[in-house]
Amino acid sequence: MSTFVVLCVPFKRRSEAQTGGAIFDGTEKCWKASREHLAALLPFVPYRFRPDRKPPYLRPWMVPQALWGRNLRALLAKEDWDRIRKDAYDRSGSRCRVCGGRGPKWPVEADEGWQYDDTSRVQTLKGVIGLCPRCHEVRHWGKTMSAGRQNEALEWMAEINGWTRSVAQQCADDAMLQWQDRSRFLDWKCDISWAVKTYGVTPIEEGDAIAQKRNQSFVRQAREQYGSSGGLSSYIHHLFHGD
Repeated sequence: MSTFVVLCVPFKRRSEAQTGGAIFDGTEKCWKASREHLAALLPFVPYRFRPDRKPPYLRPWMVPQALWGRNLRALLAKEDWDRIRKDAYDRSGSRCRVCGGRGPKWPVEADEGWQYDDTSRVQTLKGVIGLCPRCHEVRHWGKTMSAGRQNEALEWMAEINGWTRSVAQQCADDAMLQWQDRSRFLDWKCDISWAVKTYGVTPIEEGDAIAQKRNQSFVRQAREQYGSSGGLSSYIHHLFHGD
């Protein structure tokens, strides 16, 4: 195990990181810190290495069927979404907030973090962070399964969390059951007030219509490929079990 951890240091906060004990590796072009200094650098430490956190650092977080297509990309003007996602990249120092890694083609992708209230059935946006493509694959489990990459994602989830493959599989199975339960309801609502308050953006008038159109398109594609019998639960069952 390396004694150094790659940090997520925004360009504007590099002096703060240096004061806390971080050093810049000119060869790898990244900020690092010894494990002994991590407590003084918590804002920059990837989740999997933070001494104040415990696994799971990464797990599937599947969106109920009624909310497919309803995200900031659909609900905001392009320039507002671009500003939010690029800010997420900058705040992470173009490093993954979970593992500290980067992708081979582009460093990080913007991941919307949602909280679900199963009583009121409200999906609430809590923030947007930068994730490397491999960690993002785990988060977007349904899309990953449809691409046939669940085995790679399971291995990565197990590695990041320090789990066995079977424990990672159980986590994925639990996420599937949770998705099926939440997808029984069609009255889910979406709250993006975090983006409105944080960035001063205003949802576009046609956002609901765009989101609904995308939702219908995603559902139609799934049913065309796997048949309408049994609904979307059969679709996900087919993806996951291959039968």
